[in-house]
Amino acid sequence: MKRFVSDVVHDKEIVDTVFEASQGAIEAARKYGPENVVNGAFGTYFDETGKLLTFDTVYRAFDAVDDIQKSKYASSIMGSDEFQRAVKDWLFKSADIDIDCDVIATPGGTGALSSTIKNGLVPGETVIHPDIGWGPYNTIAREQNTPIASYTLFNEHNGFNVTSFEATCEAVMEKQHKVLAFINDPCQNPTGYTMSKEEWDQTLVAVERVAEKGPFILVLDIAYIDFNKRGDAYKQLFKRLATLSENVLTVITFSVSKTLTAYGMRVGAQVLISNNETQREKFKHACGNTARGTWSTVNNGGMRVFADIALDDGLKTRYMKEKAKYINLLNERAGIFVREAYDVGLPIYPYQEGFFVTIKIEDAALKNELHLKLKTMNIFFVNVYGGLRVAICSIPKNKLEGLAKRVKVAYDTLVENGNKKD
Repeated sequence: MKRFVSDVVHDKEIVDTVFEASQGAIEAARKYGPENVVNGAFGTYFDETGKLLTFDTVYRAFDAVDDIQKSKYASSIMGSDEFQRAVKDWLFKSADIDIDCDVIATPGGTGALSSTIKNGLVPGETVIHPDIGWGPYNTIAREQNTPIASYTLFNEHNGFNVTSFEATCEAVMEKQHKVLAFINDPCQNPTGYTMSKEEWDQTLVAVERVAEKGPFILVLDIAYIDFNKRGDAYKQLFKRLATLSENVLTVITFSVSKTLTAYGMRVGAQVLISNNETQREKFKHACGNTARGTWSTVNNGGMRVFADIALDDGLKTRYMKEKAKYINLLNERAGIFVREAYDVGLPIYPYQEGFFVTIKIEDAALKNELHLKLKTMNIFFVNVYGGLRVAICSIPKNKLEGLAKRVKVAYDTLVENGNKKD
């Protein structure tokens, strides 16, 4: 009998570890009371009262957007003129950078990532991801029928592993004469790592070396850029991207949804940078065609409110002031968990800033056991490659106090029991 689904997709199933863990936390809160549950699964920002964080600046500006403007289609498949200008101003002009680029509006950062793979590779070609990375990278690759090659994210000194990155890119270039590689920076999901200027300099030298043999698409996922500690100073990296050879196309994938903590608005952008203007133009039109054939246009009200904030000095100043308070809160939360982890000997990957800290457990069986054990303690994290992701963005400070110690006790118990079995 013929299947309803095509032979290409008949064995696909959606198993999302983030939503699975989040649903478990929600059900436990209903059963035992939210005060008795640690929800470190949600990748969205919750305030100290346990409510989803909504920036007053953003939603009052959204209230001011005309109902017709919210209701109607966007004026362009690529995104409205003011939205495209707002993205350029936000990423470049605010840091006093002048870069020639193209902007395509997408439904969140996920839409930008998906469109980039679809238009950069043909099915069967390999995409390159970090071994420790955002889980849906794998889902996006599977959806586009692109196999994955992983580079090792950290070296023996707990820094970005430029050597592994370059070697992986070289191997893929030899095989298919083209590379499409992801780097998630700053505030990497799930580890909270941010690359240094020196690491970026070394990485871009490696990109140039590999690009001598064929086209290189560097995908820079900056989903959490607006929660980094350096602010606009981080954006100086973009100047360097504009100097790369004609064989390199950089696609910056920008999540407006995360910047505004307006996740449901589903607004993002692909920003294309390359000195090969002809090929950049072709890529832009291909992405525009994907937009028309997949989601049509992006949330018009969401694009408009971002443009209003980005292009109005008064609104932007109020937004930045409000956001600064929550960056400080993230730092306070991270300080509690990271300090305690070091104090009690709970291994974590190098954390610098952002929404997540990841407990380092390279033994997959032990990691899975601990994940299940913590659930019985009403502690919910996300099971990722190489460890358990702790969403400090969603855990108030009073629940972070003592959390690393509780996890370490559970960890040690499992290790001791495992040794006894041996």
